Amino acid sequence: MTGTWPADFVFGVSDSDLQVIGEENTLKAEGSEPSMWAHFAQNSGKCHNNQGPAEGIDRYHRWREDIALMKSMGVKNYRTSISMARFLSSSGEVNLKAATWYEEYFRELKRAGINVLATLYHWELPQFLSEKGGWRNRLMVDWLSKHADAVYQVLGEYISEYFILNEPWCSSFLSYLLGVHAPGQADMGAAVEAAHNLLLAQGAAFERLKSLDRTLKVSTALNLHPVYPADLSEKSQLAAQYADGFYNTWFLDAMFRGRYPQPNSALYSKFGARASREDMALIQIGPRLHSLGVNYYHGVIVEHDDQAHSNFVRTDRGGGSTNALGWPIFTPPVYPEGLYDILAQVYFGYRDCGLKRLLITENGIALNTPWDGSSRQIEDSQRIVFIEAHLAQVQRALARGIPVKGYLHWTLADNYEWAEGYQEKAAFGLVHVDRASMKRIPKMSAAWYSENCLRPIAGMAARPRETIVVPPQPVVSAPAPLPPVLVPVVPPVVTTTIITPTAVVQELKSKGKKKRPQKVSKGTKGKAFKGKIVRRRGR
Repeated sequence: MTGTWPADFVFGVSDSDLQVIGEENTLKAEGSEPSMWAHFAQNSGKCHNNQGPAEGIDRYHRWREDIALMKSMGVKNYRTSISMARFLSSSGEVNLKAATWYEEYFRELKRAGINVLATLYHWELPQFLSEKGGWRNRLMVDWLSKHADAVYQVLGEYISEYFILNEPWCSSFLSYLLGVHAPGQADMGAAVEAAHNLLLAQGAAFERLKSLDRTLKVSTALNLHPVYPADLSEKSQLAAQYADGFYNTWFLDAMFRGRYPQPNSALYSKFGARASREDMALIQIGPRLHSLGVNYYHGVIVEHDDQAHSNFVRTDRGGGSTNALGWPIFTPPVYPEGLYDILAQVYFGYRDCGLKRLLITENGIALNTPWDGSSRQIEDSQRIVFIEAHLAQVQRALARGIPVKGYLHWTLADNYEWAEGYQEKAAFGLVHVDRASMKRIPKMSAAWYSENCLRPIAGMAARPRETIVVPPQPVVSAPAPLPPVLVPVVPPVVTTTIITPTAVVQELKSKGKKKRPQKVSKGTKGKAFKGKIVRRRGR
């Protein structure tokens, strides 16, 4: 890797609590609420071998080992989540055993010099809330706000930046329309409703956190895809606009412009896509976000299909490199600029709406790189090539003036990959985890990422890496360049209210302004939740 990085550019890693913790541990030791993913894995038939998050990678017991691993690699920035299913009980009270575990974990991360970027919702919905409709129920607006408040009160002193949601597209359209993720429904109306409630809940949580401390860094993370029409025909370009709305601007426009985008808004109106001005005012937090997190894995090529839910279908030119899950690495094939394209589209499309800074919160590749049982390092040179290629696009974006402030690799260690379970081809980690022993075995990419990204002094050129022999790749002819997405200028959308807004952001009763998280003594109700938090001294 060549080039230099700005002095304030950060590198790090990301994971999520439910994917690593080992839910069987928290159910037994903390009496935590079962997650909807445990139920989904056992009952839907949509998860690999019905595998659920019960085992994870036993982070619950091995957290000290994993902190030592991160410290040895030079990790200074670590994004993880606080599971609602662990942190709050069905009564709305804080689970004190879970709070104690998180506090000890986060305190030791801080002592190790590792900044915690905390995600408040990374799909860890308690099953009891899923049974009440999950994200189709506006009750979730209050639950996420309550969760945000509780996390701040207990763990705020250890958190450097909050990310309210992780990939709301996955929590809505992938889960309620495409049925791939929990709860596995296939209902466009449900998906649109879930997406709206996720955005409402995000707005309410943002307001709650800012009411507690206006200096907090509050952000969110979206999974975004550059969209390319299959050809230059008018129908394919219209399909690309629909696809861009489906994957990207349904959330971006709502957050930054306070309206849903056309042409999707008109199309989805038959599924109940209406919103009040009060709702959209709460949703429009984009200009006040500290960072917009971008989770990037691949782009999509689309063509027109007026029988499809959003008037497009994905297509594939074929012949391109894929990861072990079959996801395209570069879309279109042999076209590595997808990350640059989406960064440019987002920044130049929303900078006039208040977008200030971008952070790559996830980027990684699933590879089948099994351990032979004895080697001290696992070969995964294709992951190094993948990271290098994407970092080159980040540098290209920086050169264009796009304010990308950091890159967090997904992920530290192989873990529970949702519907893909624990199968080896779903391994995104820099570190392999042996399923039988839970032993951590670093891959070649862990050493490379440590040497070239995590350890170099900010503002200095990365050291050249040793020559790495990459396994032969199929030779494909480069396709003709595809046209970019043509996004029209959208006039303000006049919406019709069909959802009665609820008072989701209430003024917190306060006895005084405090910059640090407030201590809540035993027997005293938390101001915005029912949990009784007991904080030990000497912290």
